[in-house]
Formats: sequence, structure tokens, C-alpha cells
Amino acid sequence: MAFTKSSTAILAMLLIAALAMTDVANASSFIAWSGPGCNGRAVQYRRCGCSNINEHGGYEFVYNGQTAAMYNQPNCNGVAHTRFNSGTRSCRGFGWRSMFIQC
Repeated sequence: MAFTKSSTAILAMLLIAALAMTDVANASSFIAWSGPGCNGRAVQYRRCGCSNINEHGGYEFVYNGQTAAMYNQPNCNGVAHTRFNSGTRSCRGFGWRSMFIQC
């Protein structure tokens, strides 16, 4: 089977898409529990950019190269209260209402 320029281009695009999905799968993530502490319902946030946080019982930030900024207001409004550039975990309640993962 001979490859044409168009089939080679399609193959290259598929390879780039697969690599991009691998990077997203390995991105940093933030897990928030409903509580008390690190118990109850857990919600994982991995999306690049701003996400509102709905659970506030406890948290874990898994650092895989992308930093995060935590905000006391929804929609990442105001000034960042806390920044994560390494992994951390706390099973105490927290007041952050949104976060921004820098990708």
C-alpha cells in the first residue's frame, strides 16, 4: 500500500492529536471532597484554565508540571489567594471558590 501526501498528513495529524491527549491525561489535578475532611463525594478538576469549586471539605493537588492559583471568589475573580507549584493535601475545610490551572 503506497502512502500519498494526504495520507501522510492525516497520519501526522492523528499522531499530534494522540500526543496532545497524553499531555492532558498527565496534567496536574485538584481533588475536592465534600467532607467532613477528605471523605464524602470527591470531584476532580483537571481542565486548564478557570474552574469553580463546589466541594470544600478537604483537598489534594497532584502536581504534574502545571501550577494552580486558588481564588476566594467564583470565576477566578480577584487576586489569587494561594498558589500551588508542588503537590499538597489537606483534610481540613477550605474557602477557595475557584481555581486556575496554568497549562
